[in-house]
Parts: sequence; C-alpha cells; structure tokens
Amino acid sequence: MKYIFLIIFHTILSTFSTKPKFCVDCKFFKLDLFSGNKFGKCLLFSKEEIDYNFLVDGSKENKKIKYSYCSVARQFDNMCGKEGKLYEKKQSR
Repeated sequence: MKYIFLIIFHTILSTFSTKPKFCVDCKFFKLDLFSGNKFGKCLLFSKEEIDYNFLVDGSKENKKIKYSYCSVARQFDNMCGKEGKLYEKKQSR
C-alpha cells in the first residue's frame, strides 16, 4: 500500500519538475547563418511579404517568406510563450 503512495508522489513531483524547452532543440528551429544560435528563427511563425516593385518596373511579383525570431515567439503567449507550448523535440538521427 505504501508503494502506491510512493508511485503517486513520484508522478506528481515529476510533472512539476520539467526541464526547460530550448528552441535550439526544437524541430522548428532554423539556424541563422550569420549569428548562430543566438538569433535563430522559428519556422512555425512565418509571414509572407510581397515586393511591390513590380508595380513600378513590371517585373513579376516577388513573394518573400520571413520568419519570426525565436526570442520573439517565446515572449508572446499567442505564439510559443515562455513555456514553449508548440515545442517539438528534434528527431534523433
């Protein structure tokens, strides 16, 4: 009987003591070539920007996809937030 209480107690403790979720360990992390891990970007939060120069010179419309920095995504609760709500661990190779 006392082992059941120990198992329940251990389960409760393990849920409260979770390891932090680091963006560099997430599968959505994109390494920034110039600054390394410090200014990595998150592939989950993208924004499509349209280059409107085609209205001036007649060239085809260029669309660029810009990604939010991980530090920005971790600041806002509607994104990943401090707890890393959308974090998914990278697959090991």
